[in-house]
Amino acid sequence: MLIAQALIVVTGALVRLTGSGLGCPDWPTCDGVSITNTPDMGIHGFIEFGNRLLGVVLGLICLATVIMLLRLIAARWDLFLISLALTLVVPVQAVIGGISVHMELNPWIVAAHFVPSAVCVALSAYFVRRTYDAGGPRTPIGTPALRGLAWTIAVLTVIIVIMGVLTTGAGPHAGDEVSARNGLPIVLMARLHAAPVWLLVIATVAGIVAAHRQRLPEVRRPLVVLLIVELAQGVVGYIQYFTGLPVWLVALHMAGLCVVIAASTAVLDSVYRRAPLPPADTLLAPRGRTDLPPEAAAEADAGGSAAAGAESDPTAESGPTAEPGPAGAAQPGADTGAAHGTGAGRGTAPGAGG
Repeated sequence: MLIAQALIVVTGALVRLTGSGLGCPDWPTCDGVSITNTPDMGIHGFIEFGNRLLGVVLGLICLATVIMLLRLIAARWDLFLISLALTLVVPVQAVIGGISVHMELNPWIVAAHFVPSAVCVALSAYFVRRTYDAGGPRTPIGTPALRGLAWTIAVLTVIIVIMGVLTTGAGPHAGDEVSARNGLPIVLMARLHAAPVWLLVIATVAGIVAAHRQRLPEVRRPLVVLLIVELAQGVVGYIQYFTGLPVWLVALHMAGLCVVIAASTAVLDSVYRRAPLPPADTLLAPRGRTDLPPEAAAEADAGGSAAAGAESDPTAESGPTAEPGPAGAAQPGADTGAAHGTGAGRGTAPGAGG
């Protein structure tokens, strides 16, 4: 999902950079009659319709994720809500994109069209990280200063995205020859865009030092990744500025921005610790022992039920307790709760994780 979200950002940038923003001059159809592009629209029609088609694919990916998480909604409602939010953004983005077409790529509408995509990249990165823990409450780690740096990085990333959108609206790549620009001075906007970038680099370096001193490798690692991406983005940004904003470099810069957003999200999430993810076979295990594979757990549960039935039958012969089975059946003289599966034979077995 994260890759798909980043891909829709890059292809959207290519629509603008290649002047294909009005390649399909209508919405929701492409030309007022046909849903798809037609040969007379040329390459611009293919590019614009391709971006619309990718939006449909993204929506299907998000919807499939929501459906798959329905079976885990009780245990991981957080993942379900994130995937649901990502799914709902897709039709909203389609409508905003349609408005931008009908308004001939008004730069302010185009800017509003990008912001939800940036938010979705951050949410997708957060979703990916949450799949590696068991959910539940979070525990802050590190000093308040370190967590403050993580939040500072997140806020600076938001500012950078906004300033980047405004700078783009002032630049030469409008998306079509007839489209207007936002009228802001491009040189001034580029400098204002660079200022929070340098602050972000400084905050990242400070965070790396603090995480190293506090012996928190799980925080230091995403900070190092973020720093590497920031430096690469800076190099690309300055080269594209001094070389007249070539299309391929601007597209590369947009892809790098997605990585910066994802890395910043990982940094902020890393200063909060959650319980580790349990073994995969415990997530969907049937009732009974959760430290066993599903087949063994079912056998243990069936054995416990049979033992309970035999105990409650007054005509049953009393005799030596059966040999303990692989599922941890009751030992001689054990409490009858074990026979019912409520003791060590159930989910409280050592290693079951509660």
